[in-house]
Amino acid sequence: MTTKDRILGVDYADDVEVAFRQGELGDASLIEAIMDHAAEAGMSHVAWRVSHLGKLTYRTKAGTIQDGHKALRLSLTPFGLIMRRCDPLQVAVEAAHRRGLKILFYITLFDECYQGPTGETSESWLGQQHPEYYAKHHSHPSTVRGVFSFGYDEVRRYFLDIAREGLDYGCDGLYLDVARTHAGANPLPLIDWVWPRWTNPYLAYGYNEPDVALYRDRYGEEPPTGGERADPGSLEPTEAERNWNSVRGEALTEFMREVRPIARSYDAPVHVCFYPTTHNVYNPGYQCRQMLGRYHIDWQTWVAEDLIDTIRLNVDHHKFGYDDWLAHSAQTYKQAQDKGQSIDWTCNAEFHAVTTGASKANLAKVPLWPSQEAHNSESSSGDPMRGRAAC
Repeated sequence: MTTKDRILGVDYADDVEVAFRQGELGDASLIEAIMDHAAEAGMSHVAWRVSHLGKLTYRTKAGTIQDGHKALRLSLTPFGLIMRRCDPLQVAVEAAHRRGLKILFYITLFDECYQGPTGETSESWLGQQHPEYYAKHHSHPSTVRGVFSFGYDEVRRYFLDIAREGLDYGCDGLYLDVARTHAGANPLPLIDWVWPRWTNPYLAYGYNEPDVALYRDRYGEEPPTGGERADPGSLEPTEAERNWNSVRGEALTEFMREVRPIARSYDAPVHVCFYPTTHNVYNPGYQCRQMLGRYHIDWQTWVAEDLIDTIRLNVDHHKFGYDDWLAHSAQTYKQAQDKGQSIDWTCNAEFHAVTTGASKANLAKVPLWPSQEAHNSESSSGDPMRGRAAC
């Protein structure tokens, strides 16, 4: 990555739904148009999101194909015809490379199930076959469907196989979103959760056996469940709770250790995406959405062990997070920059690159970076994100 890189994030499933509303199929011609617009707007990379609510928008063998069957919405049914006519990822890789663009294989790690309001469900084969891998309640058999525990070898192997598959297609790098999830759409029983009172019921989940066993071995006791708190209404985690959430996050770090050599064998960089703790409206003070609870994303270890190349801070829909960068994140992530890792913003400009001229014009107007004067005015923060942003 260089200071001149401009990265366009594309959620292909969203674009297919937009095309459907405009009477278009959304197959190879749409993909070619997206890459045309990206190149004409001066992009250097396209982060091509293939994850879609437990399924994948290409002819995967490792995961579950989004083929439009029993789709959540009518606008997703075109995938049945699209998958018969082409392999969207293959088309995207070839189209990007013909235009001199690099393409990143973008997958989400905590978004394996989504249940619609009338009961339609989109779910990966792994979630269907092994619901016990989902984040478990500490004393009840219910789970957070869609959010796996990475403490299970099978879960890590599942995502490693998908990552390898994406690189086999010719993608130029991995983009691992470790924070976003739509699991909040899934029904969740509110069972005897008291900590902290009236805030986040998901804090009662994540008690899967591999994680519990690791905590038990390390600390010689069961992980905290909130009932032992002196002040059940406090919003501040206790030391035991901080330790517990760190233990939960260690399995994700183990996954990063496993995926790094795979990426290197393809000479492919590893990008990770999460929220800054100081700019997360979904779960303030933490780097993930609330459905993961207080899951610890140990990016400091990832940097120290050279497991990643780029951190992408998700500040979607909130003025690109520039104020937060100047006030907080520039200093927070300085150690990563000092070790050579890049820091990006990912700002989700709600743009869908369909084949209309209006959309093409909108892409050219997406603001990619504040003025150089703004950079120079904050000398204490160093070089904010090395002059790059992603939309």
